[in-house]
Amino acid sequence: MKQWMAYIKKILYNGGFFALVIYFTYRMVFSKITFEQIGQALLEIKIHYLLLGLLTSFAMVCAEALNTKRNLKLLGVDKSYFLCLSYAFAGNFFSGIPPAATGGQPMQLYLMHHDHVPASTGALALFMDLGAYQVVITSLGLFGFIFCFPIIQRSLGSFLPVLWVGLVLNTILLASTFIAMFSKKFSYGVVNFIAKIVGALRKDKGESFQKKALQGVHQYQSGAAILKQHKMAYLANSCIMLFRVVAMHSAPFWVYKAFGLSGASFIEIIALQAALYVSCAALPFPGGTGIGEQAFLLYFKELFPAGILSSAMILSRGIGFYSVVTFCGIALLVLWLARQKQNNALAKGVKLYRKEPSEH
Repeated sequence: MKQWMAYIKKILYNGGFFALVIYFTYRMVFSKITFEQIGQALLEIKIHYLLLGLLTSFAMVCAEALNTKRNLKLLGVDKSYFLCLSYAFAGNFFSGIPPAATGGQPMQLYLMHHDHVPASTGALALFMDLGAYQVVITSLGLFGFIFCFPIIQRSLGSFLPVLWVGLVLNTILLASTFIAMFSKKFSYGVVNFIAKIVGALRKDKGESFQKKALQGVHQYQSGAAILKQHKMAYLANSCIMLFRVVAMHSAPFWVYKAFGLSGASFIEIIALQAALYVSCAALPFPGGTGIGEQAFLLYFKELFPAGILSSAMILSRGIGFYSVVTFCGIALLVLWLARQKQNNALAKGVKLYRKEPSEH
């Protein structure tokens, strides 16, 4: 009970921060758009494309759950798809609302622990998923940068270095992941070197940093060993991850079709959104809130007419981010209520069982 109350408090705390970010986003971005503009745009759109966009966003969450289930099974823990779906809800919700968007994996591990998944196994399953995710988003981001470079160059202008920074940071993260997985000697050397620097700056932090970092490296290398044993299974997981990321990037396409526009292909819009995503993903904001909205107005100003660009941004972010966070938050609340009811029923049963001997 205490753990679940802490869980709810965390939701409320992070939800408050998220609401604050939304408020400033509204002040910076949404306040420039009138409700009359939005209403007029909604009258002109083909609603079934927006519904397809929402279904695609839900499919993205389902794909994450499928990969989590497959990873856990590779590690010898077979959990139901429904439980893995609850982990996906937690990952998407808590990645969307806390500062620096860092809450997803810890909450997934918490739920796994509640379902008797060993902490090391759960962490390794998530690390394996993270590796595939980093490969896909970085590869698609580079593809988007090359494929849509003329549009990006014209749209971003002096802001083009922001994309370079995002690509470089994601490439460094990807390289670090592979080094940690496949080069034991080099990764241990890097950890020890950084630990010395941390120790020189903060003597009380150097040793603890080294211990945690080496544990992380060990988990990555354990994952690499499993990948070598199950290459085809991980190839299938990578294909599922590709579907998941493409689904995540598809919101602008559904909005584009909803407005009855033509001229830009599915691949072009996905590539452009992939480039946008890597330019914002490394920044410490939940879901790129605020940054994502401003970036959309820059990246997509050549594809959407100026009169509907702001409305398209709201619909795209609503489908691809805000609807996912809202849906997953509601699903987690329903899950918490269901588990509370189950726990109360079990407690009542135990209480009745203990009373029976005294009555005879």
